[in-house]
Amino acid sequence: MNLNIIGLNHKTAPLSLRERFVFHSDQISHALLDLKGKKISQVAILSTCNRTEIYFNGSKVQIVFQWLANYHNIKLRELKKHLYHHQNKSALVHAFRVACGLDSMLLGESQILGQMKQASKISDYAGTQGKFLSSFFQKVFSAAKEIRSKTNIGASNTTIASSIISITKKIFGDISQNQIIFVGAGEMTELIAKYFNKYQPKKIVIANRSISRGNSLAKKISGEACLLAEINDQIHDFDVVISCTGSQLPVIGLGMIERALKIRKHKPMLLIDLAIPRDIESEASKLNDIFLYTLDELAQTAQEGIDRRTDAIKDAEKIIKKKVANFYLADNQKKATPAIKSLRNQFEESRLKEINKAKKQLEKGKSIDEILESLSNNLSNKFLHHPTKALNESAASKTKEISDLLKKIYNIKE
Repeated sequence: MNLNIIGLNHKTAPLSLRERFVFHSDQISHALLDLKGKKISQVAILSTCNRTEIYFNGSKVQIVFQWLANYHNIKLRELKKHLYHHQNKSALVHAFRVACGLDSMLLGESQILGQMKQASKISDYAGTQGKFLSSFFQKVFSAAKEIRSKTNIGASNTTIASSIISITKKIFGDISQNQIIFVGAGEMTELIAKYFNKYQPKKIVIANRSISRGNSLAKKISGEACLLAEINDQIHDFDVVISCTGSQLPVIGLGMIERALKIRKHKPMLLIDLAIPRDIESEASKLNDIFLYTLDELAQTAQEGIDRRTDAIKDAEKIIKKKVANFYLADNQKKATPAIKSLRNQFEESRLKEINKAKKQLEKGKSIDEILESLSNNLSNKFLHHPTKALNESAASKTKEISDLLKKIYNIKE
């Protein structure tokens, strides 16, 4: 096993850098095949709002470092300031922590597990996953499921949705008087829209490139839907704008917000940008009467009071420690399997030879007692010959080591 994880996340890199390193879904297969062409065996890419990580089994770490820098057109010496590298045991621990939400911006968030499963599937479809990574990911997913079921790591009110609600109340007071537009209709949008709907805002609209997807979500929350292209003419009607699309370029520009403020006669607007790369041009934050929050800023709010879950964190870490130990045990057992098979075959061959000898002696009229004595002595001598020889021929520095190993193998009591 030579497991490596190279990446950057919300702890090591600012939003401005993370958004440059997002691999969009239509890029990942191409990137994996590009890595495969550089003889990087068994590789997968996990790319989310808060992290980009490359999982691979092999020794070509520097090649992957350089490839990542080249792929995103940044100098390696600049990139390395923000990268981390985990190998073998450290990589196992990191992967388990990521999968169960311990390493997330929001402790215990559940979306990351689905994102890791998707990364594994894409790698499998691209033909770059291989047996080891496939087995590795299945063990990671199983561990994450166990941690979430046996601990309270995911039982938190400190979510992005509750943070947005809190900020909205501070700015506008009664949410029932607000009009809200969601730009994008993905999983994150659905979760937050349903959360907002509990507070019965005056109006909720879903703006999406696909009107059918927008209508589908709007029905679930008794809202309305419109095309993404229509928001320029409607955005001034909304007090709260929550955007989370997969666009590689901003969908809400500075000019659009400036125009909306004039029409609103500078009535405040709350802009929530949950996308990476960002959906809303950052210059909008400099405008008077605009409150712009990014995912990083919301996470800081959401993590308040996290110390109350220290017991859940400790419980999760205990399970991870056990899972890592089991992983190594299983890996060692797998490595030992060919040797065990050869040993059994050799012993079986010796056993059969001695039985054939015994049968011939029986045909010649020898007594059963003599035959059994000879059979048992011969087997004992054969089975003990090589261990005894190894011990006698070992260097002085190795004698105790081999002696201790033999005691363990044969369960010899002092």
